[in-house]
Parts: sequence; structure tokens; C-alpha cells
Amino acid sequence: MGRRIQFALFPNETATYRPRNSGTGCLTVLPCATARVLPTVHHLARDALLMSTTPKPHSESETHSGTAASYQRPEDPTLARLTAFSDGVFAFAITLLILAIRIPHPNDPDANQGLLTLLTQEWRSYLAYVISFMLVGINWANHRVMFSTFARADHTLIWLNLLYLMVGVAFIPVPTAVLGAWLGSSTFNNQVVAVVFYGASGTVGGVIFILLWWYGAYVAKLTVPALTTVKRRAHTVTWAPAPFVVALLTLIAFASPLLAVAGFLAIIVVYVLPLARLVLLSQRWRIAAATRPKTGR
Repeated sequence: MGRRIQFALFPNETATYRPRNSGTGCLTVLPCATARVLPTVHHLARDALLMSTTPKPHSESETHSGTAASYQRPEDPTLARLTAFSDGVFAFAITLLILAIRIPHPNDPDANQGLLTLLTQEWRSYLAYVISFMLVGINWANHRVMFSTFARADHTLIWLNLLYLMVGVAFIPVPTAVLGAWLGSSTFNNQVVAVVFYGASGTVGGVIFILLWWYGAYVAKLTVPALTTVKRRAHTVTWAPAPFVVALLTLIAFASPLLAVAGFLAIIVVYVLPLARLVLLSQRWRIAAATRPKTGR
């Protein structure tokens, strides 16, 4: 006879456990109805434990609520690598712009003119540097906004982005150096060529930027679900006129190169503003004005 252990199951009911080395290894419950209840209690306790540790799935409305900036989605590895590579090209190109500015040295042939004179003579390079730095920075900011609206990337988007980086970003230090060197040339034709070369490079880069946006947002529809039609149209209205304005300024350069350069500066001032947000607010204001009931006098 082995040692017996008694424990309470329910009020006025006890069970007796006899160890296996006693020879019987059975569980005797008085009354017998309690033995039928034990497996049920065990399964209920196990199911309750599993339910408490299982994560609650999100509803469809919770998954797709919010704006494009707050849209929670798993990051596409291709899109993440694409944006990281693009940021590297932007950083490299914007750094190369400074190399177009000449640093005077004491052993230069024209050092006898004085350091102040030599630094002042570089005003064209300073101006070209400021214009290009701001334009590349604006393009980077718009590029970041554009790719924040994309949920994924495909083969065509990758190659369009590479084409834009090649023409509209990495190539910019070349026309910048030409503009800084020839803007104040004594020959009018050389000034025209320098400004037209700069404007043509910006125009081609802007057109490719618009093609990149048009393909991703309208053709392939790679944008996140949270990007509404109104917001997509606001970005389009903001970005689409830029290459045409630059092209117009390029044509103006044939008559007045300095006026075209002043136009490039004006573009910078305009695009520093949050144009997409202003366009969106303007559209909402027009819709509210159109739906507002008119009161008679």
C-alpha cells in the first residue's frame, strides 16, 4: 500500500491519489462524477492560457487608417535600398559642387592682385554654387516626399530613378562649374552658352523627375493606399510646372543670361515653400466655397 494524498476538488468532494509505485497507479475520486469533470477543467484552463497569450489581430480599418506619412506597412527591401542609394548619390553630387570654387594660393601667377581681389573675382562661382546647392537640395526633398508615397518598387521604377540620378543629380556639378566660369565672360555668346547649358541640364532632369512620379503614381500605381486622389493631384500640380519654367528661362537666356539666372533664383524661393500643402489647402478651400450654401440678400 502506498502513501495516499487527499485534496479537495469541489465542496464536500475529495480525491485520493495513489503513486504508481504502489502497484495500482490510479486516481480514485469520490464521488465518481468528479473524475469526469477533471479533463474538462484541464482543457478549459489550457484554452484560457492560449487565448491570453495569442496576439489580437488588427482590423482592416485599423490597418489602413491614417495618412501616407503615418501609414504602417512592412518596408519593401527593394524600396529601402533604392532610397538609400539615391540619398548617397544626392550627398555625393552636392558635395562635388564646392570643387568648382577656386581657392587662391600665394604662389599663383595672379597672386600679386591681392587675396581680396581674387576672392571677389569668384562671385560667379559662389552664385552658381548657391543656385545648384539649393536646387539639388530641393530635388532631394521632393524625391524623399515622392518615395514616401510609394509602397513598393518595380523594375521600371528602378531604372527611371537611375536615369534621373544620372542626369538630374550626378551631372549637375558639370554645368555648375561651367556657369561659374563663363557667366561673367566678356563675350556675350559664351555667357549664353553657359546659361543655356545649365538650364538645359535642369530641364532634362526635371522632365525625368516628372516621368518618375507619373509612372509610379499613375501608370504602375505603386503608391500606398493612404495616398488619396486629392493628395496625389496636389503633388502633381506642384511638381509638373517646374521643368517647363526652367525651359522658359533657358529660352530667355538667349536674350539675357543674367535675367535667366535671376529666374533660377526665383524658382528656389518658390520651391522652398511647402507648395504641395498650399495646393491641398487651396483645393479644400475651393471645395468648401463651392458647397457653402448661398444666402440671398
